[in-house]
Amino acid sequence: MKAFAALFNDLDTTTSTKAKTEALEAYFRAAPPADAAWALYVLAGGKPRQTVPTALIRSTAREMAGIPEWLFDESYDVVGDLAETVAHVLPPAARTVETPLHVWMQERLIALRGQPPDVIAAALRGWWDELDTSGRFLLTKLIGGGFRVGVARNLVVRALAQAAGLDAKVLAQRMMGYTDKQHTPSAAAFTALTDPDHVATVSGQPYPFYLAHPLQADVATLGERADWLVEWKWDGIRAQFVRRGGEAWLWSRGGDLLNGRFPEIDA
Repeated sequence: MKAFAALFNDLDTTTSTKAKTEALEAYFRAAPPADAAWALYVLAGGKPRQTVPTALIRSTAREMAGIPEWLFDESYDVVGDLAETVAHVLPPAARTVETPLHVWMQERLIALRGQPPDVIAAALRGWWDELDTSGRFLLTKLIGGGFRVGVARNLVVRALAQAAGLDAKVLAQRMMGYTDKQHTPSAAAFTALTDPDHVATVSGQPYPFYLAHPLQADVATLGERADWLVEWKWDGIRAQFVRRGGEAWLWSRGGDLLNGRFPEIDA
């Protein structure tokens, strides 16, 4: 968790694309595959479901900090971010413990879903009391379902490709579906993803979505017009339908599998 919290801070405190790329590449080179798998998931746009109601986060933090509700609310109004407010009002941790990111995600946060409020509150108090300020900030972001960082998916892909020695386009193809809500990141999946010799076996794997961008080249250098295919970019939901071997898959632009949402297509 400490290494990922440091990465989050590096990404959040700079606007330099070069600095962000270098920070991401350094993290992916050093992180164990199980941790890197989860880091990639959330950085590339995966959205872990909120595991703790916001009201319970606030009340537990107030009680642990020993401050009245009005003071917490005033602090929140000034700071403007719940996770940052929590990280600042809590008393210093009794001790700091280094727990791997994948343990936090798989064995702690996911396991907390559906637990009674008193169990969740006790878990929060124990977790906050073993993390430093940056760790508390990141943890609260993850449990609150509000994890966002100023880094684009294609930048994450490019940095990982450089760290793994892969072509970024090949990695982008392999990552399609990686942030699907039904996908659980794992060391094995990450290792396969970054293995130059790996051959994908997922039959429903979609192709990367191509984004529109301004034409940079001189039109005269593009060759014969008849050699090009152009399609309209319509407003609305972008999706990709894949049918292979008698089976069908429907993927959203964000990489989520939409099977079952449109029965007339699935049929």
